[in-house]
Amino acid sequence: MPSRKVCSMSQHTRSMRRAVAPAAISALALSALVLSGCTAAAPAEESTTLVLAAPLTETGDSPYKALADAFMAKYPEYTVTVEETSNDTYGQNLTTKLQAGNAADIFELAPGRGQDRSVLTLAEAGYLLPLDDTNAKSTIPAGNEDQFESDGKVYAQGLDFAVAGIVANLALMKADGIDEYPTTYKDLLADCATAKAAGHSFFVIAGAMVPNTGFFSMVLAGDTVYQDDPTFNTERFEDKVTFADDKGWNEALGRFLEMNDAGCFQEAPEAGTFDTITNNLVGEVSYAGAIPSGAAFGLGGANPNAQFVVFPFPGADIVSASVNYSLGINAKTASPTLAKKFLDFASSAEGAGVFPGVSGNLPVVGADFSALPPQYDGVKSLLTDGKTYALPNSGWESGEVYNNLGTGVQGLFTGQATVKDVLESMDSAW
Repeated sequence: MPSRKVCSMSQHTRSMRRAVAPAAISALALSALVLSGCTAAAPAEESTTLVLAAPLTETGDSPYKALADAFMAKYPEYTVTVEETSNDTYGQNLTTKLQAGNAADIFELAPGRGQDRSVLTLAEAGYLLPLDDTNAKSTIPAGNEDQFESDGKVYAQGLDFAVAGIVANLALMKADGIDEYPTTYKDLLADCATAKAAGHSFFVIAGAMVPNTGFFSMVLAGDTVYQDDPTFNTERFEDKVTFADDKGWNEALGRFLEMNDAGCFQEAPEAGTFDTITNNLVGEVSYAGAIPSGAAFGLGGANPNAQFVVFPFPGADIVSASVNYSLGINAKTASPTLAKKFLDFASSAEGAGVFPGVSGNLPVVGADFSALPPQYDGVKSLLTDGKTYALPNSGWESGEVYNNLGTGVQGLFTGQATVKDVLESMDSAW
């Protein structure tokens, strides 16, 4: 397309404008431009390409790439490039690029607040584009609106509905003489001894990775904190409670020490990485890990002899279930219309099943808890009965609280921190 000549108004024209009536200004200015061979500048055209930033998928194929491929198959005139970063550095990299003004057009976000990549944290900082003119609201489960909205505007779109619990290989447990998943904490400790005697560990944990130590902590807090006190987060905002003085949080973190003493974790849990989780579960070194429910499908595909099923923590009558992954649009994207088109596709009848179809989690649009695949047998009744809680950190004051939890658990394993130290650091960060 040939470029158009763009001219500024001449001094002669500016002088004439001061001497004529206001109603004649626009016509006079247009005449001056035409006579001088100039035309008005054409509006800037959006790019036909998008960049989507996301954390690296640790098990199985990338659901982000699957979604991008599906979009490009429907709209071949557009290109979507997926840039993946290791999960433990993704949030920090995203915020650094947002501050520098060179972040991707679209990026993965965590609902609520409490992490460096949380929806509300970034929306309130002015980094996200409002999505009220998209289908984003259709991806927000009832009761979760406050995790996606700020000042009455929606800033992110859910991708799937995940259970944050324990993914366990029942086949390996049965091979070691454990006939069923433990239903009490006491049974768990006994099963840890059985696993150790068989050369296995009940749990594998990525102790060197804050996202996993923090995640495991929130799974432990289900029955010790949120089952009996579902409003704990609200009470913490009102300064009615603290982490350090809460019996439930003390019990939850104390279990890390008890389970470690009972041999429930792999050797040197403080050195574990995400690769350790994958290798131990697929390689039948450990029975289970605290990981998002969708991993049951990716792990099962890597080891067809395994039988991975999602469960709550032993003894809990509640499980965390909520939107785990979401997408937001960079407020400074050069292609807001195209970016919104991509999000609308992701929530459409054609696109809504693409991401969960690969992640293994449940669709956020049209999820049917009464017709779940067998991998969800361990939590099916809890989901249908509504015995669930959102990931706690989605309602915390800042990402530093969650970071102090994750790093604090690392200190528990190395003996460099006590439960009291960890909880007091969380209160200080709040």
